[in-house]
Amino acid sequence: MSRIYVKTWRDTYLSVIPFGYLFGMSESRQEKAFLNELSSRQTISFVAEDAGRVVGFITGGDERNKDDIYRGEIYTLYVLKHFQRRGTGGKLVAALATRLNRNGIYSMLVRVLKLNPYRRFYQKINGTYLKTERLPFAGEVMDVEAYGWLDTSLIDL
Repeated sequence: MSRIYVKTWRDTYLSVIPFGYLFGMSESRQEKAFLNELSSRQTISFVAEDAGRVVGFITGGDERNKDDIYRGEIYTLYVLKHFQRRGTGGKLVAALATRLNRNGIYSMLVRVLKLNPYRRFYQKINGTYLKTERLPFAGEVMDVEAYGWLDTSLIDL
């Protein structure tokens, strides 16, 4: 997961995030962060594989800001560039939504940097634009868009 995280960030955000931040990322530090996240709260995760090699992953769970309407959240969704546009991301989102449904959570949101060129993916699977927030990130304040599903059965793959 950490390899995919670092690789996709560098591929996606090269002209968006400060260069020093991107190339200061390390797989070993990210691995520790993922292990900490997965063990510290009830995070749900799924991986996508191709020929036994992990090519993408998703993590999610309870919405972290205690939103009154959207009870579930996609924390991370990353798919290697060469495996995008093949339905992998949609299958990962569907798997997370199904697990959240089993836990009694039927609404979900995701936050994504506004400058992320892949944010339209969430619109394509029927995510509704909710709002833009300005949040501190990588030493700057950046726009983050939120997309949501009032009913995760409306996710269109």
